[in-house]
Amino acid sequence: MIIITRQATGFASFENFEEIKSYLAEQLASYRNLVYTEDNLKLAKADKAKLNKLKRALDERRKEIKKIYMEPYLILEGQIKELTAMIDEPLAEIKAFTDRMEEERKVQRRTEIKQYYNTVSAPLGELADMLFESEPFIDKKWLNASTKPKVWQDGVREKVAQASADLSTIQQTGGSQTPALISRYMESMDMAATTAYQKSLQQTEAAAQTEVGAVEDEDKVTGYKVLKLIGTRQQMAQIMSQIELLGMDFEEIEDGMPRELVELTAPDFDSFVAFDIETTGTFGAANGDAEAEITEIGAVKVVNGQVVAREDWLCNPGRRIVPRIARLTHITDAMVANEPPVSEIIRRFADFIGDLPLVGHNIKSSDLHYITRAAKRAGVRLENTFFDTYRYAKQFQKAHGWENVKLEYLSQIFGIEQQSAHRAWCDAEANVGVYFKLKELSK
Repeated sequence: MIIITRQATGFASFENFEEIKSYLAEQLASYRNLVYTEDNLKLAKADKAKLNKLKRALDERRKEIKKIYMEPYLILEGQIKELTAMIDEPLAEIKAFTDRMEEERKVQRRTEIKQYYNTVSAPLGELADMLFESEPFIDKKWLNASTKPKVWQDGVREKVAQASADLSTIQQTGGSQTPALISRYMESMDMAATTAYQKSLQQTEAAAQTEVGAVEDEDKVTGYKVLKLIGTRQQMAQIMSQIELLGMDFEEIEDGMPRELVELTAPDFDSFVAFDIETTGTFGAANGDAEAEITEIGAVKVVNGQVVAREDWLCNPGRRIVPRIARLTHITDAMVANEPPVSEIIRRFADFIGDLPLVGHNIKSSDLHYITRAAKRAGVRLENTFFDTYRYAKQFQKAHGWENVKLEYLSQIFGIEQQSAHRAWCDAEANVGVYFKLKELSK
């Protein structure tokens, strides 16, 4: 058999493949009908040798063709490797430099975190240094160059607050096992794992006492008391952990803790409170400025599709208003200086809305953050549902060719008059109209 192949740039072919395939099929057909027995063993061996020889011949030809066809590529590959090797040396030096700079930057960031940590870690007392050095304390994301100071500062405060509560629980309930429990907690900062570890210690201790014939506790009679505990989420979590660490069984009969606000996704209701807020603005945590605070809340109550009440409250935010925000809203420091504090206004707002759904424009990512934060500070419980007209309007933008879905733009599209845009009372009023226009579109 003569195998004929051809190669060109990006192309290789077996020119007489079908011819050889047909020839082989013809030659091998005679073997399929043979029946080998002990009498023709010599013939079987001869056929086996012949077929093996044919197979080897084909395979050797394959290797030969592969070598011939691969040779140009292997030469080219060797040349390219030679070129890349020339780049590797300076690249390695640069990489070593950038890696060193990145490590130095992370060390600097860690130092900044430590400095900030020292200002907020007082509740931890003598355990502060141990907590900071524990492996799970620093989130690796905090060390990224893209992570803003506010993010890791918030993270530090949250972890300090949680650890302070957890360690306090351990110290109050751990008894002689306290040092071991604190050590285990520092390994993971996981209170559930620490509680499980304490139970294993208690079981080991109980087993050891039984082995040495320790006198059993005479007070084996159990009972129960029904208590109503009132406190914050953190306080509740702490007391529940303490009960677990004491090894007491308990049953949760009723949960009266505040619930997160639930988002409504369809405009299928006609009674609600549309609201909007204005804030002081902020120069940003990176510039050493505090978070923005509320300066105005505007609210419009709608019952069965009719406006029944309107309210507009200015409040003293307890900080200066950023100049560009003052120019936008026309609310100045002088206007709010003698107004009630945010805590009082949020109580009035809660009384006004009752249990009605809240409707607002882009409130999920903005207004609700300030409202719920102010409510928590004032001890006000808000569990209303809410509907965001901004998020709902997005689904109609492309079909209707809207440039955007900002409240001012939608008000113009729907023919809703805005007397003073960027004032809370005006934006709340406009949002009532926008809500009902979107409700019509949804049909």
